[in-house]
Amino acid sequence: MKMPAAMERTKTDGTSFERRRFLFTAALVSGSLILKCAMPLQEVLASTEPADTKLLALNAWLKIGTDDSVTIIVSQAEMGQGISTTMPAIIADELGADWSRVRLEDSPTDPAYRNPRVNWQFTGNSESTTAFFDLMRRMGASAREMLISAAAQRWKVDPSTCRTESGKVVHTKSRRSAHFGDLVEAAATLTPPANPPLKSEKDWSLIGKSVPRVENPSKIDGSAVFGIDFKLPGLVHAAVRQCPVFGGDVASFDRSSIAGFPGIIDIVRIPNGIAVVAESYWQAKTALDALRVEFNEGPGAAVSTSSLHDDYRRAMESNDWLLVHVEGNADALHHEYPNVPLAKDTLPAKGNPGAGTETYPTIYSQEYESQFMAHATMEPMNCTARVSGDAVEMWAPTQGQEITRLTLASVMQLPKEKIEVSRTLLGGGFGRRLIADFALQAALISRAVGKPAKVVWSREEDMQHDIYRPATLHRITAGINEFGVLRAVSHRLVSPSILQYVFAPAVTDVYDPSCLEGLVETHYEIPNVRVDFKRLHIPVPTSVLRTTGYGPNIFAFESFIDELASNKGIDPYHFRRDLLTKSPRSLAVLDLAADKSNWSTPAPKGHYRGIAYTEAFQTHIAHVVELSVSQDRRVKIHKIICVADPGTALDPDITANSLEGGIAWGLSVAFKSEVTFDRGRTMQSNFHDYPILRLPEMPPVEVYLINSGARPLGGTGEVGPVTVLPAIANAIFAATNMRFRSLPLCRHGFSIA
Repeated sequence: MKMPAAMERTKTDGTSFERRRFLFTAALVSGSLILKCAMPLQEVLASTEPADTKLLALNAWLKIGTDDSVTIIVSQAEMGQGISTTMPAIIADELGADWSRVRLEDSPTDPAYRNPRVNWQFTGNSESTTAFFDLMRRMGASAREMLISAAAQRWKVDPSTCRTESGKVVHTKSRRSAHFGDLVEAAATLTPPANPPLKSEKDWSLIGKSVPRVENPSKIDGSAVFGIDFKLPGLVHAAVRQCPVFGGDVASFDRSSIAGFPGIIDIVRIPNGIAVVAESYWQAKTALDALRVEFNEGPGAAVSTSSLHDDYRRAMESNDWLLVHVEGNADALHHEYPNVPLAKDTLPAKGNPGAGTETYPTIYSQEYESQFMAHATMEPMNCTARVSGDAVEMWAPTQGQEITRLTLASVMQLPKEKIEVSRTLLGGGFGRRLIADFALQAALISRAVGKPAKVVWSREEDMQHDIYRPATLHRITAGINEFGVLRAVSHRLVSPSILQYVFAPAVTDVYDPSCLEGLVETHYEIPNVRVDFKRLHIPVPTSVLRTTGYGPNIFAFESFIDELASNKGIDPYHFRRDLLTKSPRSLAVLDLAADKSNWSTPAPKGHYRGIAYTEAFQTHIAHVVELSVSQDRRVKIHKIICVADPGTALDPDITANSLEGGIAWGLSVAFKSEVTFDRGRTMQSNFHDYPILRLPEMPPVEVYLINSGARPLGGTGEVGPVTVLPAIANAIFAATNMRFRSLPLCRHGFSIA
């Protein structure tokens, strides 16, 4: 059997044996590798056309070949969320294409492929289907109408009597048909319609259906190209070491300390660190480990988990808060904080800040904490760059093509048009790959050595030079009237910025909208709501990470709602239900979660349940967790029920996969993972001290989807963990009668059985 072309490309020399080649060969020898696809996808994955094929663009997203091939442009980064299947399927469905004839092409860095909601080219925040769904449909429909017009002109018939199906235009009455390839040259001369008619939902053949993921076969056979796989002729390799202290830099290094090491090409200074460049990565990494480097640590060396804790506490007790949101009476609970003035640049708030204050016989207040988190992507940061004269070519597993281009243009003082950023597959993103630090290193190193250069971070470098999810501190206070009715909630949040590195225009010195996600939009009927925010400035770099603000905020708020229910002696499901009577979508999700978890019947002996609900990323979601707890605080999770309403599940299998993966990630957050600091350094370095969920620990999960038809669509890539966190904490309270208000739960001695 001939080795696949991708395997031939990765062969090195007679003394080394590449891992993928070894696995492939071993599988062939043992006969244990069986590849099975639901449909042939070779043409879907093809990237070249026969020499005599003409490709004509009908719009920026769609090209059709005279050989009947359909090339769809993929604007979003594929990092396991299935977007390279879902978005092309939307276009193909409206077009009426033959899915087996579809080919995919990654988009260049170009304004045409910007997110329509924010006018920026990136992948993240569960916005791909939410933002692009309508645009993808219009692009497919526009091309369909152009092909139909070309056929109608040829047949001299009314275009309304024609339709598309399986890559052909069909005249309904006469049953005449013509393939797309026969019509595309005429169609390409027509003006695209501005508002083409869209198919009705009953006519969808791909949207709302589960289709085979187009990137999976290449992942199985080893031909998939992630950033770490990318190769160029004459490529050199760089290993990097950055100052271990936040904000520090290189003071000096001793070239002689690695004199005589094989394959060394150069030592290059990079921002905050040093790179050793060699003929192979292993040569570069071995020399880097031996290189004597002195660092200027700077004031960041005073940072520790303990000092940060004190910073958060001082912020919570401070007197300068930014009022960011009001429903009803802003002063309903203000008597609890009589000495706290509003910040001078208070944001516009709804409600009646000057209204009189109600009095509540019951005031209940609690605090909640979420931890610093690393992205810990499976594929560490890496990038390949080729700098030639005033031009930069880059191949990167990036979520932020435009951010990368603008960062390089600024630092390297080049016009942005001179910088070409091409995407590869991403071995996990979670928001980390929106930031261009690793890409900038590759470009600077390539320019310094005059050769194409690939930078690969070690796992330790990746873990200890992340841009972390910020820890948060919440204080939530409720006012309950004489009839036992929840009348007011005041929520105070202390958090560093989330968006400062990825969307600075949205951030001010005192405000970051992403930090408030889930707090300023709730479906619970609470007459008086007030949210105050304190942006904390700390030396630790912080940025977006899966769930953004929703994760820590909903952990706090849904834990608090559960506490209120418990204190009133009301079933937590019914307590939430009473607060959601005006939100039919909320009730449908909550009720189905209760039904599928058999909430109305007692749990098996020794089992306990917790529930949580929210809307996040425009998806309504609820989790019910059923667990048991041993005397030594070993937690056995017996079942997790997840119900989600994203409006329409564009691909049910991919949607369920996203939610299941989110639950696994959420379990790591709930029980295991945390970043701590000492002497300005990140103390975790690899998965031995930054543990994540292991396969035997994954519990049974049931996912149920509700297609409500609501628009805009919701995202599901990030929402999966959001309500599983409080549902776990609430179930543990049900089991132990003890409330744990900080994560991860290993702080309190809990572990997964």
